[in-house]
Amino acid sequence: MGFFRRNRDRTPAPPQAPAALPEARDLEPVDVAWFAGVRASFPGGASANDPETLGRRYDDALDAWGAGGGVGDPSTMVDGLGVALGDAVLARVPGGRWAVAADEHGREPAVVLPPPLSLTIFPRAAVARRWATGERGWVADFVGSLVGRLTDLSTGPSPEVEALASFALAHAVHSIVPEGGPLVPFCLLEEADGERSLHRFVGELRESVERARDHARASGAVRAAVAWDGYLTADGTRTDALFVEASDTGRSSVLRAQRYSPVPGRTAPVGEPVTLERGAPLL
Repeated sequence: MGFFRRNRDRTPAPPQAPAALPEARDLEPVDVAWFAGVRASFPGGASANDPETLGRRYDDALDAWGAGGGVGDPSTMVDGLGVALGDAVLARVPGGRWAVAADEHGREPAVVLPPPLSLTIFPRAAVARRWATGERGWVADFVGSLVGRLTDLSTGPSPEVEALASFALAHAVHSIVPEGGPLVPFCLLEEADGERSLHRFVGELRESVERARDHARASGAVRAAVAWDGYLTADGTRTDALFVEASDTGRSSVLRAQRYSPVPGRTAPVGEPVTLERGAPLL
């Protein structure tokens, strides 16, 4: 049985008490020994970190297990593949480390990535889920997609996206100051030659924002920004705010907001724009 097997007897938390995220802890000597044992039982040297090779080993192991009727405990192979998968990610994303995520349900090896990513990834759990469903051919694409996404998030938006987001947010502010809102959602597109075009979408807010996103995805532009009016809650206080999400093609988006005071005829921005988070590409 694997050292990190999760408990099967899991008592759900009361509905009114949301479950806390597992706490990622530094490896203790017993954990270091476990990792060493897993790696020793899953040899391969440098090839163990090659996603294509790792993918073939996973598929072969899954096929062999299935050919045997799917009997027996596959946790040794799942442990080895999970650690190799995490090692492959760590070899390609600087600054990460192995840790152990622990809660009342058990312990799980985790890859912890430092700021600005500040993410926790569970490679062994990813292997276990796909093993249980018999999924094949996913390892190389998983590593490539994950590493690409993490690299993208760690590098920050391009200067062109920064400029487009700032321009879109300034235009949104100008559209409601001082007369007042709400802002009509719009999509701002930028072509490869730098030419920009703006398209507004009138209607119910959520539907209009989705139409703006759809327009961006179908536009063929190299970068885009979508703006809308909403509320920003910080420190328990909800305020009116303008939002802009912008991205290059295939790159993570950046979401920014500008609070404002919604007094008809005297509407004015409040404070400075704030960067909230990174998201999926707009186009």
